[in-house]
Parts: sequence; C-alpha cells; structure tokens
Amino acid sequence: MKELFSIDTHDYNPDGPVFRRPSARAIIERDGKVLVMHSRKFDYYKFPGGGIEQGETPEEALVREVREESGYTVKPETIEEYGSVLRRNRDGKDPEGIFEQQNFYYFCEIGDERVPIVQEEYEIEEGFEPVWVEFLTSLVRINRTAIRRGGGDAALIEREMRVFDMADEVVRRRRFEREEAEAIRALGDVTQEDGGVPRTAGDISLTNGGVPLAAGDVSLTNGGVPLAAGDVPLTNGGVPLAAGDVPLTNGEVPQASSDVAQSSCKVDYAAMIEYVRSVLEPVQTEGEGGVGVHKLEFGYSRFEHTKRVLGWSKRLYDRTENKTGLRYEDLMIATIFHDVGRAESASTGLMSHAAAGVPITREYLRSHGFPEERTEYICGLVGAHSDKWRMTEPDIDRNLLMLMEADYLDDMGALGIVMDTLIVRARNEKATFYDCFNHFCRYTLPMQYESPMVTPEGKFFWDEKTEIVKKFVEHIRRDISV
Repeated sequence: MKELFSIDTHDYNPDGPVFRRPSARAIIERDGKVLVMHSRKFDYYKFPGGGIEQGETPEEALVREVREESGYTVKPETIEEYGSVLRRNRDGKDPEGIFEQQNFYYFCEIGDERVPIVQEEYEIEEGFEPVWVEFLTSLVRINRTAIRRGGGDAALIEREMRVFDMADEVVRRRRFEREEAEAIRALGDVTQEDGGVPRTAGDISLTNGGVPLAAGDVSLTNGGVPLAAGDVPLTNGGVPLAAGDVPLTNGEVPQASSDVAQSSCKVDYAAMIEYVRSVLEPVQTEGEGGVGVHKLEFGYSRFEHTKRVLGWSKRLYDRTENKTGLRYEDLMIATIFHDVGRAESASTGLMSHAAAGVPITREYLRSHGFPEERTEYICGLVGAHSDKWRMTEPDIDRNLLMLMEADYLDDMGALGIVMDTLIVRARNEKATFYDCFNHFCRYTLPMQYESPMVTPEGKFFWDEKTEIVKKFVEHIRRDISV
C-alpha cells in the first residue's frame, strides 16, 4: 500500500521501547456523502476504524471496527486500498515509550443492514457518533480548530485532518467517474424505433440494445409475455405494429422497412468510448492551421470534449418530442467518434479532423460487425459535422443537425467562463480579476449572444447558457467595482 505521509512528533526517547498498534480505517461514501465519526466531547472528526487485533487481517479488522463503531456492515468484496499513514509519538501509557501506528486506509461500501453499536470505553467517553458529511474539506478547519483548542489526541486529529484533505479530491473524482459510467451505461436504455414507435427499456425485440433474439426464441409481447395463438404482435406500450410492418419474432424474421438494421452487431458504448480515448488521449490537439490554438495553452482535452458533446446529444434527444427521422444509436455512435480524427489531422495536416475521422470510424464499425449501409451513414455524420454552414438547410438530416448543435453547446455557458479564465491565467500568471472580466466582456459574452441554434431544443439550452453568462458578468462587474 502506498504511503500518504507520516507524522513524527519527536517528543519521545528514541531509545525507549516501541509499542506497535496497526489500524484499519474506512472511507465510505453513499449518496454523495461520506461516513465519519464525530467526537462530541472535543468536536473533531475521524474516519471509522481502529486497531487490528492479533491474527486479524487489515480487511477483517476494517469490517469489525466499522460495525462496532458505527453499526454499518462493510461489504468485504468492495474493499479497495487507498494509502497508509505512519504515526510515531510518545506513548500515552508509558512516558518512556514510543507509540508507533501504521494506519491503513481503504475505500469500501456498506450494506443496508444496521447492527447495535458497541464502542470501547474511550469512544463512549468522547461521545463518538457516526455522521454523514458532504464535504471532507469542511472537516479540515474543524479539526485544525480542535488542535489549537487542545484536548483529545492531537496526533490523531492532525492525521485525520490531513487525510480528509487528501481523500476529498479522490472521493470527488471517484463519484464523478461513477456517475459518468452510469450515464454511459444508461445510453443503452434508449433504443432505435420500430415502425416509427419508440421502444422502451423493458421491451424485448431484435432492436433492443442491438442484441438479436437467439435462434428458437419465442416471439414476445411487452414485458416478456409470449404471444398467444391469434395474438397481434405488439411494439411498445401495447401499440399494434403498423400496416406493412414485419412482426419482430425470431432472429430469422426481418425488421420493418423503416428500421435501421442492427441485428448483426451489438452497440457497446463503453467500448467505443474507451477506443476513442486510446486514440485521442496520447495527443492534445486543437483546431487546424492555428484555429482555436488558444485552448492548447491550458491543456484542452479533445477526449473530455467528446464526452461532454455526447452528454449534449443525449439531452437534446431526450428533450425532443417529435423523434421522426432520429436514429438514436447512430447519433450516439457518431457523437462518440465525431472528433476521433483530431490526432491524425494534427499530425499529418493533410485533411480536416472530420474527414480524418471517417476511415477510423469505418474501420472500427466494420470490424465490430456493423452492416456497410449503417456504417456509411454514421461515417457520413462524422465527416459532415464540421460543416456548420449547413445547419440552416431546410432538408438537413436531423441527426446531423443534432450533432452539430451538441458540438456547439459544449465550451459555452458556465464551462465557457471557466475555460476563458484558464486561458487568461495561462497567458499571464499575474492576471487580475479585471483581466478576466475584460476577457469575458470581449469574448465570452458576445459569443453567447451569437446563437447558432436552429431547433427549439437547441435554442432552449443555448438561452439557458446565455443567461448564466449574462448574470455572471453582471455580478463580477459589481464585485470588482468600488
């Protein structure tokens, strides 16, 4: 386990006897909050956990200590190493001795079961109680105040204070990554349309998630109920198939003519995103021929941009009531791959990033079983997404338009404010608040007022972002004025 830091008070006789008492401590997050123990007597906080008994592993001690102190039950299979802290100070029980403690910190999860709390005598005396807090950094100040005030174990309080500060960033990152992974998984809950009738997550059919029915499967209605003799096969919500539609039964039965063929491939969004990451992350690229090169000044990530645009494509799709002509899976795939050509374009300079992305996208999709016709449609979206001048064409493909609007929506609004602040700071290490304000007035706000949105859904989100920037600039103007 990696060492986070060590605490040595040097208030002991270096030749004195050493008493070693290793411990295991838990960092438990649930519903955006972290479990900690609060000392009512001295008003400080610590992570739940305690000493490792003879014959126990650190993980076994962790489970036992959390249960005894807080009443919560740790799921052993979720335990992950975080780091250790070595503490050395004068032994409180033997003034001539040295107390040495290796503290092992673990991330873990708890179950729903609660058991009676069984605390040790000193824990009862200090009035320890389990509490859930939202911000670990808020506990740093409280523990620092407790050290200055005196009372309690100063070395323990300092140790926990420093781990709070370090773990807070890790907890936030893990929470963000977990929410992001869940959002990516949820992309598969929305499926393409059958005969113009959108499917819901509970339906079982050829197009649900792109997974074909196995040979010999029984034709199903909604909810997985087999069709009875004489029944009319149904699409979503009990809606009969439109005239001319081909009922979705076993794998050998074709889909309706309006459907996008996908029985030969499975859409794995997570794998696609990981592939695009592998292509884009090694190289930080931005723009062609110097366009937008300012973003390089603070390490702008095209892969992170790709994920954000994916979020905007999903939001635009969800907000759109009339989904005629929209092909959800193809839109999501095109969004994932829309900037995959950035690295190739930057390294060769031979073509635009959109054009460079087409052969990369084509190779990936074809190697994963996508039919040629569907592959070329998706590649068409990738190759044309930079032709923003086409957005006002009356007959523009709705999926292409939605991808273009999603691409525009990123880097604007609150994110635009942060990005422009980073740019100002990268250009001038001693930039003032006025320098940032001046940049906002010259670039951020005027860009927001120049809306390129075409659809009502795009305009809704753009106006929302514009209002944020407008209010922010008004407030910062006031805040920096006398």
